[in-house]
Amino acid sequence: MKRLLNRSAFGGIVAIAAMFAVSNAVFADTIEVTVAGQVLKPGVYAFDQGARLNNAAIAGQVSANAWFLGAALLRDSAMEEQTRLKAGLLFELNMNGVHAKSQNNDALLALLGRMHSTVDAMPVTGRVKAEMDPLSQLAIRNNDLLEDGDTLLYPTRPDQVRVVGAVAEPCVLQHDPSMLMHDYLAACESHRAADRNIAYLIQPDATVSQHGIAYWNLEEANVAVGAVIYVPLSKSKLSEQSAGLNEDMAAMLATQYMLGGDFDE
Repeated sequence: MKRLLNRSAFGGIVAIAAMFAVSNAVFADTIEVTVAGQVLKPGVYAFDQGARLNNAAIAGQVSANAWFLGAALLRDSAMEEQTRLKAGLLFELNMNGVHAKSQNNDALLALLGRMHSTVDAMPVTGRVKAEMDPLSQLAIRNNDLLEDGDTLLYPTRPDQVRVVGAVAEPCVLQHDPSMLMHDYLAACESHRAADRNIAYLIQPDATVSQHGIAYWNLEEANVAVGAVIYVPLSKSKLSEQSAGLNEDMAAMLATQYMLGGDFDE
């Protein structure tokens, strides 16, 4: 036997449902963003949908000590793609380790092992390229929309440049404004498996570029403080099935914002 709700009970249910609908709509129209590092008011902020980077920078009150070039925007929506990038890179390094072993190339095998350990220890950050200078963000083209879960991190300025990849040992060198990319490369001993013709420059804002470094194709490149120079492996040393290893390595390094500025203060 069916029981019928009286009108007052039915009205109460409708009212409760309407209340939850309004509540959900309110939450759907707001996003939460974290601002941290060299800011006067670090914390988690709620913004309306449509808010932009500059809104978060103003809310957190970015400090005069902040180093904008190396500041990082970490985004949840980039995590899945970067997780795949890391997994693919580790697979490529493993594949080339097998290839090096089949060639009885112990020096290459050791280098690949070191690179594999380095990548394996890298966190998936979700770092995406963005303009982080609050003043530059006043131009709408530099002022990206915020997404729910975004984190803005502002470091202090470092004083080093790193040279990594196919080198005898990774180098951390003092930044010198008068030095160009080939000067830093000359100061860090290359590995016998290194590509002698090109290298990758990862600037602290996550910009990646490839430059000629040999006598016949030399391209002078200015290196910002906090940059990372990646010396690629020679393709002649790599398995034919992993032609994109160097490009993937440079892309992964661009997500590692902590290699640039000082985020500990």
